[in-house]
Amino acid sequence: MTEETLHDLRCYVSNCFNVNHVTYSMSGGVQSGYNHLSRLMIGEYDLTHDDVDEVVGELEELVAQYIMDNSPKFTDNEDDQ
Repeated sequence: MTEETLHDLRCYVSNCFNVNHVTYSMSGGVQSGYNHLSRLMIGEYDLTHDDVDEVVGELEELVAQYIMDNSPKFTDNEDDQ
């Protein structure tokens, strides 16, 4: 059993998307946040690729919904005319 806390895990996940945390792949390209998250979830916590895909799908949905709910581009301005 691990002694890690929720805060510890949030920091590890945050590091997957931190722009200062750049790692180059064997082919010479920059690895994506998805690759870092996969390595964390699969390599460190014995989860599967399906688990990673499920989490990424939820993140994509959450961000897209947040943008739609909060971006002025999606605000109904028809009443202003």
